[in-house]
Amino acid sequence: MMQQTSDKKWFDQLVMELRLRQVHGSAIGDTIASARELLSDTGQQAEEAFGPARDYAAALELPSAPKHDWIRKALWPSLLGLLAFLLFNQAVVSWTRSELLLVSPAQLAFLATPVVLIAFLPLYLDTVIRRIWVCVGITAICALAGVLSAFMTPTTQAEAWLSLDPLPWLIGSTFVMVALSITNTVRSSHAVDDNDITDPLSGTPDSTGRGARAIVQVTNWLFPILALAMLGLALAFR
Repeated sequence: MMQQTSDKKWFDQLVMELRLRQVHGSAIGDTIASARELLSDTGQQAEEAFGPARDYAAALELPSAPKHDWIRKALWPSLLGLLAFLLFNQAVVSWTRSELLLVSPAQLAFLATPVVLIAFLPLYLDTVIRRIWVCVGITAICALAGVLSAFMTPTTQAEAWLSLDPLPWLIGSTFVMVALSITNTVRSSHAVDDNDITDPLSGTPDSTGRGARAIVQVTNWLFPILALAMLGLALAFR
């Protein structure tokens, strides 16, 4: 039982390491199947046979996407979606109250904090994935910045740096979020075969692959869903 638990942890780490290296799902499936077959023949533990999962993954030469391809396909669209969502949040409250959208420099600075953290994500992505406390800390900073930006909202037009009609910004940010969600949904549906981890013997996708696809679809529409919730709250508390 202890060996099975140890091997499962090792294989989970191996999958994570290969995913970080953007290895195609079919290649990951082949690698796992070959490793399991060898362990079955020798009776060894995975760590004993292959060494640390991170080192083993680094030693493999497997087909993968271009190194920084995910930045263009995933990071920049996500960053644009976040900007649109933050703008929607600022505009929706003013619109439901039939007020001007008032903006201060301090408010913009706090709103820019999560955007900057995500923009520089490629520099520390490995650390975020390998150390959960880093992920929790960054999430807490983003949440705190959102709360502080609300406190920095000007109360009068005289205090504001900018005074804008919220409706065009509300419509524009909604359009951007929906357009990005549609684009990401179409793109992810075309990339399913490359992302699925398939058992080469049975030809069936791993169950975690099906779960991952469901998570991807929810993630694709996350900002519009959250925006709809914010609209409901703004209407309820106007």
